[in-house]
Amino acid sequence: MEEKRNTERMLLAIPIRVTAFGGSEGGFSEETYTVEINRDGARIALKHRVDPDDTLRIVNLENLREADFRVVGQNRLEENGISDWGVVCLDADRNLWNIKFSAPLNAHTNEAGALLKCEDCGAESLCALRDWEVKSLEAGSLQRLCEKCGEPTNWQYADRHIGIENGRPPEPPPKPDPSAAKLPPGTWAHKRAHKRLAMKLPILVRDKEGAHEVSKTECLSRGGLAVSLGMKLEVGDIITVYCPYCEGGQNLEQKAEVRSRLTFFHGERWIYGLSYIAAEKT
Repeated sequence: MEEKRNTERMLLAIPIRVTAFGGSEGGFSEETYTVEINRDGARIALKHRVDPDDTLRIVNLENLREADFRVVGQNRLEENGISDWGVVCLDADRNLWNIKFSAPLNAHTNEAGALLKCEDCGAESLCALRDWEVKSLEAGSLQRLCEKCGEPTNWQYADRHIGIENGRPPEPPPKPDPSAAKLPPGTWAHKRAHKRLAMKLPILVRDKEGAHEVSKTECLSRGGLAVSLGMKLEVGDIITVYCPYCEGGQNLEQKAEVRSRLTFFHGERWIYGLSYIAAEKT
């Protein structure tokens, strides 16, 4: 049920309003959130039922941009009255998320990527990164060309909410409140133990039987990570991860526990939330 993507995707919870004008189940309006996004589409959480090829009007409640989307199909079975649906934008020139996306990263190479933010204008970009650029970001910031500023500027990791608790945020993200103290765009009000970064790093995951798979992380924090795998793991499993992973290189081994598992219909894949065991002991 997933159409081929022209850009990389990422887990990102953005508050949205979804409106249907007399679709297969009639009209409705629902305030909800995205589960993941790419340049031309998204996976969204809905209480209302929709069908493939229905047209939905989606408003990004962070920037009030809106566009019409076509429903591609259901990505996750209903749970607690909520289902996940894949949607694709009907206007190729509209970027509802106000984020520049890189081309899809190859899961089986050393390519890395991360959501970055310009320190001068606040522009956000999901960028493919080389090794030296990742090291530069770890040291503080990275200088790169900002199309909005028209000159090289300093960039840092964007602080966005990446929901991996059971594969989704614990509650819908709050709408902007004009009367409240102003927070940076996209700031999630839910308190987190560790800051999570939308970062794609090569990773090798090995289960207790010795089977392994190379993939890319969905997000990272000091306490753990989320990763998309075709490998079937159970919540509570203790596994070994190597991240960042480089074939033939000296890779750091880390034990982790599977804390959550999100099932996708397409591609026989799951997104796992992993917690580092060593991090919990410190």
